[in-house]
Amino acid sequence: MTRPRRTRPAAGAALAVLAVVLPGCGPRTATVEGKVSYQGKSVVWGSVTLRAADGTVHQVGLNPDGTYRLTGVPVGEARVGVSSPDPKPSARLARSEDERVKAPTGGPPPGAWFPLPARYADPETSGVTVRVGGPGDIDLK
Repeated sequence: MTRPRRTRPAAGAALAVLAVVLPGCGPRTATVEGKVSYQGKSVVWGSVTLRAADGTVHQVGLNPDGTYRLTGVPVGEARVGVSSPDPKPSARLARSEDERVKAPTGGPPPGAWFPLPARYADPETSGVTVRVGGPGDIDLK
């Protein structure tokens, strides 16, 4: 007498769950966007640098209204740096090559630019963080 073969529905269900869950187990990323302000005024010139939770660095230039948008940033807390070098061409030429690369091309509207304290330029010294996956506004005090 042969026994009927038993199936294991629990094992099949577990495989189905793994097939759905595993693709999402990789590093999660999100878009972080917001507006940068200093003492209530929009920062209209420069760049935003994020050192993500995994240590990667992400950078983008600011829009003339003080907004920025970075995609593909690992979810979690990120350290923030905001650089706003003097937009006058003579001031840009006096800076190092590294600093000129960070600045966007063009320039801010006349009278809209103001200097930021130097400590804000480096994510390690700024003391500012954002939660990637949450609100991205950056308010420098």
